[in-house]
Amino acid sequence: MTTTTDTNICFTYLYRDASNYKQHGEVIFSNETLLPIEEIKKRIRSSLKDGEFFIARQIHLEKRFFDALYDDDHPWHEFVRVTTTDDPIFDPENWKIHKHKRDITQFLAELDKARCSGWDEMNAREDLVRQFLKQKSVLQQRIEPGGEGLV
Repeated sequence: MTTTTDTNICFTYLYRDASNYKQHGEVIFSNETLLPIEEIKKRIRSSLKDGEFFIARQIHLEKRFFDALYDDDHPWHEFVRVTTTDDPIFDPENWKIHKHKRDITQFLAELDKARCSGWDEMNAREDLVRQFLKQKSVLQQRIEPGGEGLV
């Protein structure tokens, strides 16, 4: 009898827009050091904003935004779960940038680095940056002398 050992790690995440529509994503990392899944979950949650949110671009994950951007959309992706799998490694965004497959330990280090440097909302999506700057300008006009005042 042959048994299959699940040695790779599947990281599942999503983008949920302001209307609660969702786009799912996942990557699969190797686990050369055989880190236990509970340790991986703990380390992931400790690096995320509020234990749940992250900026995909900062950690080289595929951004799952919708094409249309609305005023109340945001730059945050959500962590869903992490599981073991025997599926092959799948990490397309990192491959495009670095031309190598990541191990879960590398990904955990990138998460921790992003946490330490701060999750950068302005480095998430170009059209969202323009929207934030427009909203900031409108707010500044409202609070500056001679502006409309706060409504």
